[in-house]
Amino acid sequence: LAQACLLGPPLEPVCSTSKRTPTPPNHRATVVIMPSIKLSYFDIEGFAEKVRLTLAITDTTFEDCRISREEWPTLKETMPFGQVPYMEVTEDDGNKLSFAQSAAMMRWVARKFDKTGTLYPADANASIDIEQMIGLSDDMQRTWMPALSMGMGLHKKFGHPEEFPQKPEVVKALREAFLAEELPKYMNFLTKTLEKTGAFLCGANITIADLQWLAQLRYYTKGVADHVPADSLDKYPVVVAWMSRCYEVPQIKKWYNM
Repeated sequence: LAQACLLGPPLEPVCSTSKRTPTPPNHRATVVIMPSIKLSYFDIEGFAEKVRLTLAITDTTFEDCRISREEWPTLKETMPFGQVPYMEVTEDDGNKLSFAQSAAMMRWVARKFDKTGTLYPADANASIDIEQMIGLSDDMQRTWMPALSMGMGLHKKFGHPEEFPQKPEVVKALREAFLAEELPKYMNFLTKTLEKTGAFLCGANITIADLQWLAQLRYYTKGVADHVPADSLDKYPVVVAWMSRCYEVPQIKKWYNM
C-alpha cells in the first residue's frame, strides 16, 4: 500500500493469467492438475513482487489481479487484515484456501511448487541462511519506511500536525539520510555475503532470499521516489552484478520481458 500511494495504480482493475507451466513433451505422460491461484495487489511491484517472482520461477500458472485505487476502500473491508497482497487458491479437489502476508505466500509457493528442493529447503540447517537473509531484507525495509511514509502524507503517525509545511524538507532529509547511511550499510552486508558465495545470496542456487532482495532493490533503480535517483545502487558493483545474474535466470528474464 505504501508504494501504491507513491506510484498510483491505474483507474481500472486489471487481471491477467500468467502461465508458466511448460507443455509436457510426451502427451501420454501423467498430467498434474495445478490449483487455481489468484494473487491480488495494486498495479505496482511492491510487496507482491517477491510472490510473483516465486510463482514465476516455479513455473506456476496464476491470475495476476491488479487492484485500482477506486475499488480498494471497498475491498479493504473484505481482507483478513485490511491489507494486500491477498492470495486465493482453489485445489483440484475443490478445496479452497485464502491468506494474506506476502512472506507467507512466498514460502508457501516455494514449498508447494518448487521441484528442485533448493528454492526453500525443508531442512532446518539448509534453510537457516535463507531465513537470515530474508530477515536482513526486512530490517532494511523497516529503516526505509519512515522516509517513505512521510512522503505519502502519513506524517501525523510520526507526531506531526495535519498542517505541516516543513514536510517536503523533512522527506528530503530522511531519504537522503537513508541513501547516505542505511543503504550503504546493507549493501556492504550483501557485498560481503556475495563475495563469499560467488553466485547467489545463499550459495550456488537461487533461493527465495534472492527473490525477496531482488524485488526490494529494483525499487532503488527506477527513479520513482523523490530524492531516490535511479543510479542509487551504482556504487555497489557486486550487488549490481548479482542482480544481473538473477535476471539471467530464464523464468525471471521472461517475467521482466528482458
